[in-house]
Amino acid sequence: MLARGMSILRCFRPCEPELPLSEIARRAGMPKATAHRIIAELVDEGMLERGERGLRLGVALFVLGARVPRQRKFRDLAFPYAEKLYHLTHGSVFVFIADTLGPDAALVDAVRRADRAGVRPEAEEESQISCMAATRILHAYGLTPAPPIRGARGAADEPARVLSQGFAVVRGTTGAVGIAAPVLTSSNAVMGALAVVGPHGRVQPAKAASHVRAMCAAVSGALQRTPELAPVW
Repeated sequence: MLARGMSILRCFRPCEPELPLSEIARRAGMPKATAHRIIAELVDEGMLERGERGLRLGVALFVLGARVPRQRKFRDLAFPYAEKLYHLTHGSVFVFIADTLGPDAALVDAVRRADRAGVRPEAEEESQISCMAATRILHAYGLTPAPPIRGARGAADEPARVLSQGFAVVRGTTGAVGIAAPVLTSSNAVMGALAVVGPHGRVQPAKAASHVRAMCAAVSGALQRTPELAPVW
C-alpha cells in the first residue's frame, strides 16, 4: 500500500500543479477505482488536496520535506553562492538537489529578479527553464533520463556535450535563456545544480556559464568539506 501511495505522489511533475484522477491512474499504472481509494486516504492525511481541476500535492508533504536535514543543510551551503551568482548575472538563480528516486531536479530555493512592480509574468517560464536545465545536468551525469518540460523548446542536450562543456543551456519560447552546472561530491557524483535564467539580452550564455560553473565549483568545494551531505544512492 505504501508503494502504491508513493507511486501516486510521484505522478506529479514540475510545473504541474494539478492532475485529474484519470491521468494519475494512468501514470501510476493502476485501475481508476484503486487510485480513487488510495487518493482518498492521501487526502485524509493531507498528502493530497482537491483542486478545481483535479488533485494537487498537499501541505503535509511540504511540512515533512522542510524537515529533511540533508535538504536544509544543502540549501544553507549553496544559498550564499546563489546570491553571489544573482549579483554577477542579474538573472534569477535557482538551487536544485538531485532526486535520488525520480527523474527530476528538486527545487530547494531561489533568488528571483523582480521588476519595479514586483510581479513578472515570465516567472513561471523561468522556473520551467531552470528545472529543465538542472534535470539535463542530472541526465548527463547518468542519474536519470530528462523528461520534456512544457514551455521550453529544443531537444534534450546530448549528455556527452553537457559533460564536455560542464553546463547545460535551455532556451525558452519567449527568448529567456537558462544555464545550469553541477554541484559535485569528492567522488564526482552530482549532488545538485545551480541554474541562472533571464532574458537573452541580460543573461549572455557564455559569460553566465562561466559564472555558474565558478559558483558551482565553490559549492562543490564546500560540499566536499561536509561529508554528512554525501549522497546515499
